[in-house]
Amino acid sequence: MPIFKFGQHSAVQQLVHSAQGNKYDLSDLLIAQSAKINGCESVLTVDKKASKFKLFELIN
Repeated sequence: MPIFKFGQHSAVQQLVHSAQGNKYDLSDLLIAQSAKINGCESVLTVDKKASKFKLFELIN
């Protein structure tokens, strides 16, 4: 859509790929994919649902 402008096209492509067949929040997946593209091994989170995705790590 012309009203949206994305800075990291590869992160959006990975978001679409990783979103298929699961119930994670799209915003969480975009954060994870953006972090991965920028060299992060994991993203720390307090969100128990998001922490089940491979790129997140739950902190207490």
